Amino acid sequence: MNLRQLEILRAVVQYRTTVGAAERLGMSQPSISNTIRHIETVLGFPLFERVSNRLSPTEEALILLEESEPLFLLRDAVNQRAADLRMGRIGRIRIASTAELSEGVLPRVIADYARDYPRIQVSLETRLLDSVLQVVENGVADVAFMLSPYERQALTYEKVDELRAVVLCDESDPLAKLDAVSPKDLAERPMVGPQVANRIGLMLADSFRAQGLDYRPTIETRFMNAAARVVREGWGVALIDELSAYSAMRPGLVVRPYAAELSFGLSAAMLKTKTPSRQTQRFIKAFRERVALRLAEVRAESQRPAQV
Repeated sequence: MNLRQLEILRAVVQYRTTVGAAERLGMSQPSISNTIRHIETVLGFPLFERVSNRLSPTEEALILLEESEPLFLLRDAVNQRAADLRMGRIGRIRIASTAELSEGVLPRVIADYARDYPRIQVSLETRLLDSVLQVVENGVADVAFMLSPYERQALTYEKVDELRAVVLCDESDPLAKLDAVSPKDLAERPMVGPQVANRIGLMLADSFRAQGLDYRPTIETRFMNAAARVVREGWGVALIDELSAYSAMRPGLVVRPYAAELSFGLSAAMLKTKTPSRQTQRFIKAFRERVALRLAEVRAESQRPAQV
């Protein structure tokens, strides 16, 4: 017997007529009757007795239904899982990110997403830029978030936002009194920032070089959020992105605009050959919305008039 035949048997037992079973299953009454006769022929024993124009199941029929009930429960569970997948209520998202974003915005996005979609499994890998791009290429991550990525043949990039360069410093620092901080203003200051050996450090160095100056941080870090943390702990000034500045803010620190034209493209990277899942698309949307909120806050802070 197959599941459809068992379903017909169950409907006839429930309604005690082939007419009622046919209406329930959206079939014709003759089809129901023919199926029951076919099952009885195959099994070699009757399934119903006619009593007062109604069909009364035999003991054998009731035993068959009892044994088959787990099959119906499994079918219902599979159908529910399919519906959940279709509606994006279950699944998984594998995320990779550089450290600035793993600290500056992703924790809040993941926490909110987990509350809204508790049956979605989320994983986060924090890596160097090259490694972040590689795990997406290899299919280990569904999406990666990073600043100013390299072009990669196998990847497509979705623009999330553009982060401006800002200066983070103590409110007592002379830079805090400036409406905007130039490379010249930073040249003689104790500065902590990304090392020139990485892509972001090279971009910072280029902005200094355009003014005829050398970019020489006293303390070098690989990631901008680490530079922001050093300033938060009470040492020096940092030239960093807005989200890293946001993550390190505390009373007594100020954010000032960077006078040179410098920004970092924030992107989501995915495989060109793979259509992003509903969960991935929804997560990118949530990420973009949270970034916009964080940027609005830090930009409002950076545009406050300097205290003279």
